[in-house]
Amino acid sequence: MDVRLVVFCILLVAVTGHPHKRRCPISRYKSVSSADIKMIRELQNEHEKKKSTRATKCCKRTMRHKPSVCDLEPSDRLILTLERVTITTEVLANLATSAGPDPVSQSLMMLLKVRDDLLICRESPGHSETPSEELKPWLHHLQHFVEEASPQCLQDAVLLNLIPLMVEDVGCLVHGM
Repeated sequence: MDVRLVVFCILLVAVTGHPHKRRCPISRYKSVSSADIKMIRELQNEHEKKKSTRATKCCKRTMRHKPSVCDLEPSDRLILTLERVTITTEVLANLATSAGPDPVSQSLMMLLKVRDDLLICRESPGHSETPSEELKPWLHHLQHFVEEASPQCLQDAVLLNLIPLMVEDVGCLVHGM
């Protein structure tokens, strides 16, 4: 092996720190693109045509906590947002019918990218903390809702909360880091 290559690798590791740790890429979500909002609205409008009054009640049950996600500590915001995005991707994956460019598949692809970026952030130094005592009731409520709600109720709640998820949860996370 060339000595220059070895020296370069040593310098690279010394300058950048841990080569296996990636930086948290969440800053790319400082604003949600109008195309993404339009796509999410299209999905929500499609769902609105089919929803019942039960859907609204179900959606309100998911939002038990009055304080905003923005009121949480940054590490707690990351944990909660990752949980919500993960649940959303699971629901959208169950709804996706094809690999075509329908709103469900497009929203799923966008949120899978967000989830992957949140996972990178979660593994980065300073963000791998355990949930605080303040966050535990939020997580417990969310887990309880997922376990107890019917599949239709969970689907309704996820679809009706897509824009708040992207704008408030991800937005507060980005601006608080």
